[in-house]
Amino acid sequence: MSSKYNTGIAGSLQRFVRQCTLVGLATLGWMSSASAQNVCVFDPAGKAGDYYRLLDQYALEASSWGVSLDVKVYTDEETAVKDYEAKQCDAVVATGVRLQRFNSFPTSIEAIGALPTYPLLKDMVKTLTTSGGAAKMLTKSGNATVGIIPIGAVYVLVRDRNIDTVSELAGKKIATMDYDKPSVVMVEKIGAIMVPADLGSIGPKFNNGDVDACYVSAPAYQPFELWKGLGDKGGIVRLPIAQATLQVMAREEAFPADFSAKSRQFFWSHFDETMGYVEKAEAAIPSKYWIDIPAADIPDFDDMFQRSRIDLRDNHSAYNAKMLGVMRDKRCKMDPARAECAEDKE
Repeated sequence: MSSKYNTGIAGSLQRFVRQCTLVGLATLGWMSSASAQNVCVFDPAGKAGDYYRLLDQYALEASSWGVSLDVKVYTDEETAVKDYEAKQCDAVVATGVRLQRFNSFPTSIEAIGALPTYPLLKDMVKTLTTSGGAAKMLTKSGNATVGIIPIGAVYVLVRDRNIDTVSELAGKKIATMDYDKPSVVMVEKIGAIMVPADLGSIGPKFNNGDVDACYVSAPAYQPFELWKGLGDKGGIVRLPIAQATLQVMAREEAFPADFSAKSRQFFWSHFDETMGYVEKAEAAIPSKYWIDIPAADIPDFDDMFQRSRIDLRDNHSAYNAKMLGVMRDKRCKMDPARAECAEDKE
């Protein structure tokens, strides 16, 4: 066999080995980039909860984007957020109230009285999902809001249904999330007594009679056993004071560049499904508990809510001015006859 032939074989073998090496290195690189990202999910019902199940679907969908997610459920919201801050989680699912300090733009969707109906909420979430201008505002200091999940209008629950006006709450004890600046300010404005609480303690405080009132959305009614606090004399004021949401926040550096947009689209595509959880929870509350506010009194509440939003925007840095303006425009588009539409306060 000629040396020329042997040299050709040797060259081919060298090229083959080099190609295999490159493929191997590329495979190792892919395996490294595909390592699972931790998502810490708050769901008061734990693994039995609707929101945990939704995140399981999310993880399955994300795998088709080349992203592997490891979903970990928490029944204590504060712990989930602290783990995110400590970088033990690459993403976290928590209420807008808890995530307010990271970015007030998306969390201002929960502003007092800003979105009084579910159609308005849906329109706002759609805007945040599809607007390129909004997308730029959803990331701050490397923390990106990559999904918004509706968890229902927030209602005031009272142990005595005779307390059905704001003035009658003066001097009453209200379980208040003390990390939620808007709620603290509102309680002070109406002259009530703030009793510090979080989502884990609101139920026991209300049910045991430690407070006269609390505020939650309907999905909390069952897991927190709030019928115990309502008893035979209590009631739920059917006037939304805010829209509660779970928001998905991710550390931008931990995910591919196109992850945020795909993630937001996933949660938007499940908006109606998650609103179904809320509607089911509201329908499950016995009708005897609901207290309806006379239509003639609604404008007074709207005025109080607006004054509170402006105060919280200007004096407490709790709300984002741009977001408040967008929501005002949506309210006025829905109902141009609203008194606020003739003004330019938000």
